[in-house]
Amino acid sequence: MSIRPPDTGSTLSASRLFCAPLVFLLFYLLAALPAQAQVDPTQTVTIGVVADNEPYTFFEGRKPTGFSIDVLRLIEQRSHLRFDIRAGSWPDIYAAFLRGDLDAIDGISWRPDRAQTIRFTEPYHTREIYLLQDSERPLPRIRQLEDLAGLRVGMVEDIFYGQELLDAGLSVNQYDSLPSLVRALAFGWIDAAVGPRLTLEYLSNKNGFRFLELHGPAPLERFSGEDFRIGVSIDNAALAQDLQQALDAIPDTTIDNLLKRWQEFGGNYSVDTNGNLPLDARQRQYLANLGPIRVGFMEDYAPFSFADGGQLRGLSVDIMDRLADITGLQVIPVPAQWQELTAMLKRGDIDVLANMSYRPERESLARFTEPYHNIPNVVFTLDETLAYERLEDLADQRVALGTGIYYEASVRDQLDDDQVIAYTAQQDMFRALSKGKVDAVLTALHSGNYWIRELGISGARIAGELQIPGMAGEDLRFGVRPSLSPLADILNQSLASMTPTEKRVIENRWLGASLASGSEQSGTVQWTAGQRQWLEQRQRQITICVDPDWMPLEGVREGRHTGLSADALALFSERGDIRFRLLKTDSWQASVEAAKERRCDIFPLAMETPERRQYMDFTTPYLEVPNVVLGRIGTPFIQRLADLDSQPVGIVEGYAYAELLKQRNPSLNLVTVGSEEEGLRRLQNGELAGYITTLATASYYMQSLGLADLKVLTRVPSDWTLSMATRNDEPVLHGIMQKLVSSLTAEDRRKLESNWRQFEIKQKVDYTLLWQILAAGIVITLLLFYWNRKLGRLNRELASANAALSYLSVTDALTGLGNRTFFDREFEKSFQWCQRHQQGFAVAMVDADLFKQINDTRGHHVGDQCLKTLATLMREHFRRDTDRLSRFGGEEFVLFTSYREIADIIARLEGFREAVAAYHARQEKPELSLTVSIGLAYGIPGPDSAPAEYLRLADQALYRAKHNGRNRLESAPVTDRQPPPTHL
Repeated sequence: MSIRPPDTGSTLSASRLFCAPLVFLLFYLLAALPAQAQVDPTQTVTIGVVADNEPYTFFEGRKPTGFSIDVLRLIEQRSHLRFDIRAGSWPDIYAAFLRGDLDAIDGISWRPDRAQTIRFTEPYHTREIYLLQDSERPLPRIRQLEDLAGLRVGMVEDIFYGQELLDAGLSVNQYDSLPSLVRALAFGWIDAAVGPRLTLEYLSNKNGFRFLELHGPAPLERFSGEDFRIGVSIDNAALAQDLQQALDAIPDTTIDNLLKRWQEFGGNYSVDTNGNLPLDARQRQYLANLGPIRVGFMEDYAPFSFADGGQLRGLSVDIMDRLADITGLQVIPVPAQWQELTAMLKRGDIDVLANMSYRPERESLARFTEPYHNIPNVVFTLDETLAYERLEDLADQRVALGTGIYYEASVRDQLDDDQVIAYTAQQDMFRALSKGKVDAVLTALHSGNYWIRELGISGARIAGELQIPGMAGEDLRFGVRPSLSPLADILNQSLASMTPTEKRVIENRWLGASLASGSEQSGTVQWTAGQRQWLEQRQRQITICVDPDWMPLEGVREGRHTGLSADALALFSERGDIRFRLLKTDSWQASVEAAKERRCDIFPLAMETPERRQYMDFTTPYLEVPNVVLGRIGTPFIQRLADLDSQPVGIVEGYAYAELLKQRNPSLNLVTVGSEEEGLRRLQNGELAGYITTLATASYYMQSLGLADLKVLTRVPSDWTLSMATRNDEPVLHGIMQKLVSSLTAEDRRKLESNWRQFEIKQKVDYTLLWQILAAGIVITLLLFYWNRKLGRLNRELASANAALSYLSVTDALTGLGNRTFFDREFEKSFQWCQRHQQGFAVAMVDADLFKQINDTRGHHVGDQCLKTLATLMREHFRRDTDRLSRFGGEEFVLFTSYREIADIIARLEGFREAVAAYHARQEKPELSLTVSIGLAYGIPGPDSAPAEYLRLADQALYRAKHNGRNRLESAPVTDRQPPPTHL
């Protein structure tokens, strides 16, 4: 038997046949694995941005930032794209994009010619072109470009809408950049700036020009807006689609919030709080459960926090707003004085206290954040000889400081206690300084500068920095209630996340416009070459127009200029080697007409108004005079001008205050008179119900004319702030007069005022009747003193009575809760706030169970006591600032409030219900029990929701609670019924 060798060929073929599918399968699986691992590969896109285009795109150090950069980051979060940002000038990046060196370009506008080679996204922003104005020199109504005729208009040179302004024949000043344009408006070189809205607002805030404000859209028609898009090559459709999809995924509200943050804070570091603020899961959960926090702010600590027109404003307020923006906290501001706030923090009535300096002894009171601002404390004074180095330098001075300030004890230890005067309000300290009641004020540098500017205190200076051994300057922090200590860590992290730009913008907004510290007037002037030339060309003579009958401030007697303004010009004449020539007129109105016709150069004493700015420029004010309303002796005192209703009120024709009153009190029946004397005579004769004038002129004329049957009815809220006014076609003259006003020292100003404080009537003295006139003057002075004292007392009584009436008008007399008037006033307001901020709104109807039986069997006095008990318990359980309580009628009460978690509202209502059930009125026998039924309606109001629906559902829920056995809570969620969508 032969043995054949194995058939290796056939065996290999079989193995190949068997292995080939396995190899193919293995290859397929290996090939598929990388594909699965790279389902969403990251694509890097080079994109060009303009390097210096605040606040859209610019650099902080090496880091790109700005509104458009934030939009690009949002696109990255919503796509697989990552941007490699390349920056340069617009010509450079646009050329690089066209060459193909860049994949995309940001901030490009659509144009028909560009659309031939570029694919555009939809616009993510439209840069609106606006007019910016100085609030102190407001523009008239602008409907078309021609309305800007006669005004100095500023724009950036070579801007795309520039030709439109030039074609309209406007007086246009061109600047090299937008920052230069904004500065030109702030310094008064132009009357209006034309530019992109966001940039104008941003630069105004950044540079501390708080007096600049938007007037409205520029009337440029086709050039009124510039669209911001992202452009890619016409061949790169895939990239264009990815960019557009990512943009579509960004909610419009997010873009709007970005704009607001850049406008108000100069930045938006946390585009996505969860992504950028480094909070751990525990901290995020803590914030979610925290609810609204009550933050205490001093109401008179300007510029850090102060009340202005019913609103809290200031640096500390803006910092807290920014922290709330970063963390998502809901902040309820609580304004009060410092001592009240510290007591509230101890009691737990507020959660956080702003403007709090760290001291070891305060650690039991609060957990402190890191400082958000550091300020030196200084010594302000009007004494030019006082130099401060140590507290001993104040040994013979009367010193003012804030009540409870951290260095108060040290100051009192080293000085005599009776020479240290504590004030609860900053404003009061500086008023005392201006009136000579104190010699020095110890306070923070910026606060002092603010009040010196606001009160117009001339001659104030800094004697030195307040340095007390062992006590550094004042660091401003947030103090957090100890039970909320995790919040202090979160606020610290938020403070650290703020960019330098954001902090700088907020600081500049509130501190950049302060008076220069330590500045003082020298009493000398130095003319520039241009000013000397101007004076020489006019033989150093300046023509003046005055009010001939406005004594003791100014007047013309026997052909000569006299009064306070004459004394000021005499001083300026000597100081500047200038002669002032009087152009005689018969009335103030005639003087105004002479100035309009350019027959005189200046008004030595005038108040700035919008109408006068058309032909005059104004120096800084150098005199402030109180404004009053006079009336006949039998006229009741009044609280405000509106109390005069439609009765005729006199004022001299052409006076600045007439123009301002017409704007602020359009319903006031103003009657113009030719002179002060005519107005007072007509008031005396009963032709006028009141007469508006200054306190100085009122006292002067009442003495000189013997008008003992007139009295002061009230003080007008605004005073006369008087300046030198110069013809506005002579800017060099304005500089000359401003320099002279700035040269006034504190002693100069005191002398000017003291010369006329006694209101002497030198020109009319008849020496044969001297003693009779003196006696009459004493009687009149005593009468004035008596009536002013009486006015003060009556005004205080009236204010107290009005406050009491206001309280009673909205308060239920029995329970002290809000009444039905209060409910009607506050219910819809609270609802609309929740609707606007997308917060939960809850309404609870509370009804005392079987209350009629209590009244019938125990008497109404017991029933009244039960209602008072219910009100007391309600106040104890609903103490938050957003809680509103009112007695709806009979034994029915209503609570309405905002909420974040409805479980919290339900828990508080159940706690209240159980407290009522546990309460027993032991004054009566047998023992009396009291329970309540509660109906609750809650939900987040939508755009079509109505407050009445919430009240109706709460009432229905209350009915169910009664029906189901009483002493219980029934609730009803409110769903926002949206109309069905309409498809076009």
